[in-house]
Amino acid sequence: MKTWEEATDTVGMIAGGLIPNYHPDLSTARINYVFVSEASTKGGLKVMGRVKKLAGFLEWALEGDYVIEVAQDMWATLEPHQRTALVDHLLERCKGEEDEKTGEMRWKVREPDIQEFSSVLDRNGAWHSQLAGFVSIAQKVNLDGLLQEEEADLNDEKVEATTNGASDSSESST
Repeated sequence: MKTWEEATDTVGMIAGGLIPNYHPDLSTARINYVFVSEASTKGGLKVMGRVKKLAGFLEWALEGDYVIEVAQDMWATLEPHQRTALVDHLLERCKGEEDEKTGEMRWKVREPDIQEFSSVLDRNGAWHSQLAGFVSIAQKVNLDGLLQEEEADLNDEKVEATTNGASDSSESST
C-alpha cells in the first residue's frame, strides 16, 4: 500500500533554489511537496513525479496551489544532479499568469514542449518545429563533460567507500 509523507526538507529545498532563478512566476505559488512511497506506472513506464493543481476544497484545505509528488523509491536511486533535474522538470509543469483585470495569479499545469517516440525520431528525424528546436538544444549539451563529471563522482564514491570500509573494520575490532 502506498504511503505519503512531507518532502519539504528535501524536494522543497531544491525547489527553493530553482524558483528564483528559473521559475520566478512561481514565487508566490503555494506548493506542497510530498513523497509517495512507490512510483506509479503509466504506459508501462514508472512515473518519477507528478504535479497536481489544487482547486476548490483541496486548495482551501491544503492551503496550496499545487502538490508536487515525487516517488520516493525512484528518488532514492537518483544522483544529486538528477534530483535537481527532476524537481526542475516538475516546477516547469507549473505555470503562473497574472490576470490583467484582477491582478490575481492564475495557476495552470502545462504539458512538456514535445512528446515523441525515439523510434519515430530515429526513422524520420526532427519532423516538426518543436522537435527540431528540442534536438537543436540537445545537440548543444556537452555530453562528454556530463559523462566525465559522473565518472569522477563514481570514482570519488569508490574511494570514499574504500576509506569508510577500512575505518569501519578498524572501529569494529576495538
